[in-house]
Amino acid sequence: MEAEKHCNHYIRKYHYLKNALLLNILMKGKMPSRTLLSLLFFLPVFVYGQAVVCTPEYRSFMNGEHLKYTVSYNWGIIWINAGEVTFQTKQTVYDSKQVYHFFSTGYSFKRWDWLFKVRDTFEVYSRISDLQPLFSKRHTLEGGFRIRNQYRFFPDENKLIAKLDETRKDYRELTLPLESCTYDVLTATYLARSLPFDEYYIGDTIHISMVLDGQDFDLPIVLKGEEKIKNRGGEYWDCILFSAILDKGTMFRAGEELLVWVSNDAARLPVMMEAKITVGSIKIYLTEALNTKSQKK
Repeated sequence: MEAEKHCNHYIRKYHYLKNALLLNILMKGKMPSRTLLSLLFFLPVFVYGQAVVCTPEYRSFMNGEHLKYTVSYNWGIIWINAGEVTFQTKQTVYDSKQVYHFFSTGYSFKRWDWLFKVRDTFEVYSRISDLQPLFSKRHTLEGGFRIRNQYRFFPDENKLIAKLDETRKDYRELTLPLESCTYDVLTATYLARSLPFDEYYIGDTIHISMVLDGQDFDLPIVLKGEEKIKNRGGEYWDCILFSAILDKGTMFRAGEELLVWVSNDAARLPVMMEAKITVGSIKIYLTEALNTKSQKK
């Protein structure tokens, strides 16, 4: 009995260390100036060819909406729940203007903090009338890497002022040109959910354009069609499926796809996301949705 107890102890220890190693592979992939969390969750603002869609009349989100996601790593039959991401929407007043306050956090579960601690916060104040960002900030701690960035948008002057404070970089204050219909990455997520999806065709390539970490960047999105999926919680969702083409990185092969399923209903909720990496895949699941326009409970 004593020998069996010791054997089981080492088996449990082996599996724990193996899972820790797999999480390390997941969490330590590097993407220059942009975290994996940013890429996976803050998608996107769409452009029809050269015609920019600025302000859809419809709003898929509502005041008080709250969304929660679990970030998981999958390798064969092994699943590791690595962390959570939340999104919140609230109407308020900023600089004497009626605005939406979009607020999002991402964090690793405490049991993995010893290996790779993640504490991310994104927030923005955007005008209700046209979703134009007025002020946004990002505070990120991932392992030993820290980002504290702020942006003030001046749409009437076609400029934005960025204050960028990042590990291993000098502090910078930049004045950047602000093109028409340019958004921060978090507002862009809510804008995209409100676009008229029925005007797209399967196979259309749409381009994301936004400001993040003091840079404009573009990411091609391909409309895949409609699909019914089963979430990890056992719920079935009718969804619209997109894919984003990723650049080569530590974890990603060149041309790899990030798949995004959004609910095919009034709320356009991001239900699930998946990206294959060098070993296994990353999956993000909607686990809680409160005060939404979705009829699904």
